[in-house]
Amino acid sequence: MKYGICALALLGGAFSAQAVEQAPTEPTSMVQVISDEAIAFLEDGQLTETEAQDLLSNVNVEAIGQFALGREVHSLSDAQLSSYHTAFREYLTEQMQLHLENFAGGEIEIVDTVERAEGDVVVETTLTPASGESMPVSWRVKDFDGQWKIIDVEAQGLWLAIEQRAQFQATLDANGGDVDALIAEL
Repeated sequence: MKYGICALALLGGAFSAQAVEQAPTEPTSMVQVISDEAIAFLEDGQLTETEAQDLLSNVNVEAIGQFALGREVHSLSDAQLSSYHTAFREYLTEQMQLHLENFAGGEIEIVDTVERAEGDVVVETTLTPASGESMPVSWRVKDFDGQWKIIDVEAQGLWLAIEQRAQFQATLDANGGDVDALIAEL
């Protein structure tokens, strides 16, 4: 199954659990630390499953997953929601492993920040892959009880969580709203 939320969406979440302890409490500094750690993590050009899981610790995976599921999230039993979150996390891990290697040796430069609301900021950056053309990438970060987490990324004109939601909804529609079918496909 191919969905629009590729590992680029999570590059902003790419720093180790050790870096969390030292992470700045300000969104721009956080994105800079994340960027530096992500680039360093990709020096060997690959990402192991353990490394990908470590990177996801800095992304609010549950919030993104629930947003991507849309209105169906309210109809799930606790067991289904747990299965969905597990499948979604595994899906993101796989996507990171498949796509992050394309950014090995790249650079990310902070350009600006836009405060959407208190505790909800978009950090605008320029991503320059080692073997490609620069592109603007915006990271939406939110403060969750004093810890900033990535909740969405905009690249090439698409907010990836929104795109993911549309694709998940198409899968649900094709399967009569059966969330278990989506979980199995993930």
